[in-house]
Amino acid sequence: MRDLFPRARPFWLRLSLCLTVAAGLAGGWGRAETVERRLAAMGTYLGLRVEAANRQAGLGASEEAVAEISRVERLLSTWRPGGPLDRLNRATPGDSVAVGHELADLLVTVETWSRRTEGAFDATVFPLVRAWGLRDLGRVPLAEERRRALAAVGGRHFRIDSERGEATRLSPDAGIDEGAWGKGYALDTAAARLRRDGVREALLDLGGQLLAIGEATVAVADPRRRDRPAVSLLLVDGSVSTSSNSERGLMASGRRIGHLLDPRTGEPAPDFGSATAIARSGLAADILSTAFFVLGPEKGLAVSERLRREGIANQALFLVVRGSRLRVVASPGLAFRMEEPQR
Repeated sequence: MRDLFPRARPFWLRLSLCLTVAAGLAGGWGRAETVERRLAAMGTYLGLRVEAANRQAGLGASEEAVAEISRVERLLSTWRPGGPLDRLNRATPGDSVAVGHELADLLVTVETWSRRTEGAFDATVFPLVRAWGLRDLGRVPLAEERRRALAAVGGRHFRIDSERGEATRLSPDAGIDEGAWGKGYALDTAAARLRRDGVREALLDLGGQLLAIGEATVAVADPRRRDRPAVSLLLVDGSVSTSSNSERGLMASGRRIGHLLDPRTGEPAPDFGSATAIARSGLAADILSTAFFVLGPEKGLAVSERLRREGIANQALFLVVRGSRLRVVASPGLAFRMEEPQR
């Protein structure tokens, strides 16, 4: 086993669908109490591990973090009717919807990531999600249906007024999907709540998407077998997300459909293994892991490097399946350790 962890501690590290927690938080609080919780949240599970001065403080801080994630779920969910984003998706084209300043600002931020990732991520992908039946049993849309859905993708189909806290849907087929960014934002707001409560060491795991306050060691799973760790990463004050089709693929018309769609083509992204993004925030890591998977290893590494040159701190890790072998492709300088020999 080759240990590639550097002496200098990195500030980031996080994964999404294909990861397991390999070790706990690093100590540093002396006699701090550890509070651990696991519960349902945002259609998946939420795991929290909080280090606090005493158990009462840890329980109180963890409860506020849970409440914050529940609040964000109400704000962003398009699975449950009645929330502001759901109302926007259902609104008559041209009618303004009061979504609030937080969501309006967030939608503007999310739209900038579409440009940053050269369209590999796009929150307005919801028409394609419907066309491919990804919220049901899956289906292969007819060519005309796919073209119509693809034509409804893009930020031009929405108008966001941050000053008023309003948004307007401009096309009857347009819609915003929170799937590739909502959990990351929820992790960020929960972590901010913990920091305000004085928490200096915590690990949050929302459906396999991690965010650490302080330091933790995490493992990216083998995309062929989620129960088998492939690579270990050191995560310090940041987030790591992994995207793959290993768990959420669907079968339709004799064809396996991946749940990660390419907003540029309207087709499921080719499945090569998994893509992991490491960033300062959960939102950025969530978005980038999706974009890196859609782009694939070669183009994904190029976009990751360009973003670093632009001042957006991030790293990328790709686990590429080639027959019985697993190949690791990573950003230059990324610290990781192989958990088992490649076969």
